[in-house]
Amino acid sequence: MSALTPDDKFRIVWEERAVTRLMLDFGRTLDTGDWVAHRACLADTVSMDFQRLTGVPETRVAADDWVTFADAILSPTRRHHTYSNFKVDVNGVQASAVVYQTSRHWKATDLGASEYNQYGWYHAWFRQFSGEWKIVRLKHDFSWVGGNNGLFDMRDPKLIAAMAKVFSADNLAAAAAHSWL
Repeated sequence: MSALTPDDKFRIVWEERAVTRLMLDFGRTLDTGDWVAHRACLADTVSMDFQRLTGVPETRVAADDWVTFADAILSPTRRHHTYSNFKVDVNGVQASAVVYQTSRHWKATDLGASEYNQYGWYHAWFRQFSGEWKIVRLKHDFSWVGGNNGLFDMRDPKLIAAMAKVFSADNLAAAAAHSWL
């Protein structure tokens, strides 16, 4: 690090801050349901790995379809995502990060607890497009979950349709054939 000029150091800190801000925007838009701003956090096609949570292997999907899925599964709940312990590495127009996360979900229900929470981290990969950072791959991992995952109505037709686009056989095959690293 000592061989770097002050301008180099500033640029690195600037880009790390931009990546950190993108992840914070990603979480905030999930919480507020600002799906247009959420979409702006993502490259046109993204690789999503929520296998530990869903049992479904990593999938490569159109960002618009992912946002439709996020809307369908999260909008019926109140949610609060908190991110911390950012470890960001920038390498030119690519970056990666490990970000700790706590995701809290709440919904009034007569079928058990009203809360469902996840405690873990994201492994995230980013790329600059026309000077703007976008998420290109996201791996959700967790240490534990707690509460009632029945808050998410897996029988909802809107959610079923969104899941069919995100977790289709074509998307799974494309994810298996594509290397992000």
